[in-house]
Amino acid sequence: MSILGAVVRVLPRHLDEVVAQLAALPGTDVALNPGDGRLVLVMEDAEVQGAVHTAASTLTQIATWPKVLSTSLVYEYSGPDAPSFDDAGLSSFQDWRGSPKRHADAGNDDSLSPNSIAITRKSVEPTCTDI
Repeated sequence: MSILGAVVRVLPRHLDEVVAQLAALPGTDVALNPGDGRLVLVMEDAEVQGAVHTAASTLTQIATWPKVLSTSLVYEYSGPDAPSFDDAGLSSFQDWRGSPKRHADAGNDDSLSPNSIAITRKSVEPTCTDI
């Protein structure tokens, strides 16, 4: 099982609508709502009609909502009973990552198909000028 803690920011005028959308998501709980557009969520993997909805895919889905300004992952736990890569359709631990826009373009579905991400690291040589 995976458990995530996240902070979600929305404009206060959209708060009621976003909270209602969050309440409909499996495995998602609004733990704190001070009413100013900040929401603290607790998410866990959930199984609905035999399909596993991972907490990570739920957070990715939330990040693509037009009325959500930002999402911040602040806590993550993956226990020994977390779905394996094979069960979740993943081939490496990085496959859940990707552009939220890509997930939105894919129709906001909860499934996360394997993708490849190229990471480029630029090497910078330190220099000393005036000491």
